[in-house]
Amino acid sequence: MRRTVCGAGLGLLLGLFCAVMVLTGGVASANAAASGVRDDDFAAHGVALGEAVTQEQLTAAFGKLLYDDDVTRWGVPLKRYTFKKDVRVFVVQKTQRVAEIVLEKDAAAGRDGVRYGATSYYLQKVYGKAERVNLDGDACFIYTNPADKYERLICTVDHDDGSLTSLRLTVLPLTEDEADAWATEGMLAADDGDADDETLANVLAGQAQIDTSALPASESPKLGGLTK
Repeated sequence: MRRTVCGAGLGLLLGLFCAVMVLTGGVASANAAASGVRDDDFAAHGVALGEAVTQEQLTAAFGKLLYDDDVTRWGVPLKRYTFKKDVRVFVVQKTQRVAEIVLEKDAAAGRDGVRYGATSYYLQKVYGKAERVNLDGDACFIYTNPADKYERLICTVDHDDGSLTSLRLTVLPLTEDEADAWATEGMLAADDGDADDETLANVLAGQAQIDTSALPASESPKLGGLTK
């Protein structure tokens, strides 16, 4: 009789153990499926790429403004705002829409604990697997917004230990070849076909020639895998 009771108790414990393992495995699978870049990764401090903003809104989001100046990237006139805590925001002058946000050092912070110094392993755990590439001499992981293929999240990491050094959110081309393709092949036409829609896409698409006069006379930047 005692043996029967013990056997029943052991069976119950085994059943509970299996149930816990199944539930734990299910949670782990759900977490794994949830990893990957999301639309909200393309905004910082409530300011999203493509959003029309004022200087007051940017100051409220990023703090004290050190200075602003005019720059041109790939033929597109931009206003560059430089903030005190290692933040730069580039706004299209024609539309006042955010074209790029650069967060460096301690300002480099994303969701789920992504911050300055995070390991490459953790970055890929949060944003998904990606090839480490060379962009203008920097080691980077580049992610594309699943909701907008022209928005990219660039995680720049240390060449040696792979730790995060900066985050860059951008809707600007990354290379000269890409800028030329976007501007001359009609890839940036507005989805609704409205050629007069003042979006960054149409600003770029309207450039007859890519202005490279301000670029240094060096080899064109290229994307490529890093070699050890």
